Amino acid sequence: MTLRRVGFEGPVNFRDLGGYAADGGRHVRWGRLYRSDSLHTITPDDVPVLRNLGVRTAIDFRSSDEIEWLGIGPLGEVSVRHVHCPTFDRTPSPEAATFQGRTAADFYVHMLDQGSGAYVAAARSLADADTLPAVFFCVAGKDRTGCFAALVLGLLGVADDVIVSDYALTQEIVPLLTARRLARDGEHADAERWKNIPADLREAPAHVMETVVGHIHERWGGWAGYADAAGIESAVVTRLREELLEDDQAPSATRATSS
Repeated sequence: MTLRRVGFEGPVNFRDLGGYAADGGRHVRWGRLYRSDSLHTITPDDVPVLRNLGVRTAIDFRSSDEIEWLGIGPLGEVSVRHVHCPTFDRTPSPEAATFQGRTAADFYVHMLDQGSGAYVAAARSLADADTLPAVFFCVAGKDRTGCFAALVLGLLGVADDVIVSDYALTQEIVPLLTARRLARDGEHADAERWKNIPADLREAPAHVMETVVGHIHERWGGWAGYADAAGIESAVVTRLREELLEDDQAPSATRATSS
């Protein structure tokens, strides 16, 4: 069986988006598009793994402040092009300054509204020649990354319940993400951050993405409607489907991954 999570020492939420069934008797190709937590944690032993995946492009949804603080790791050393598409880019904790909702789903809807420009730029980048294989990421690989993963899978014709299940896979490693965040930021800074952020953003329960998907359908009639309203051209969507989908009977490379 092909496993989805790629085994790195550094990133713990690096996952292949391949294999998901799409409409029209097709599925997402393995080894073409990945999602991850921050790649600044890549270790020297991780470098050969990243090279073996053939990743050409890394799309970074972190803010400029986060990049200045955490860096980009050895991406340049392995000839991976770094594309900065900040979902928010004002202060180190812009969400806390501007977001007034009460739940993680509220926050994601806010992000899809206010951060749509980043997602448009990221989609266009994925559609460019010589971009794939690619990975997109933020700090935890859960929120900014989770919304973009849902958007791409939705545009590829992946079913809503599968989109929700992909999001919820992060729940498996929430304890590890939490431990790393506390070690990086300290308990005091972490406690201050959560004063203004919904408590359910600490985890990745399926119901959060279920609510977001429902909102997408109610407000925009689906992911295609959201993409159109945000400014993702139909040619970009067509290109993504051409590059990321294949017929179910087509052979597809399996990835050397961990659980």
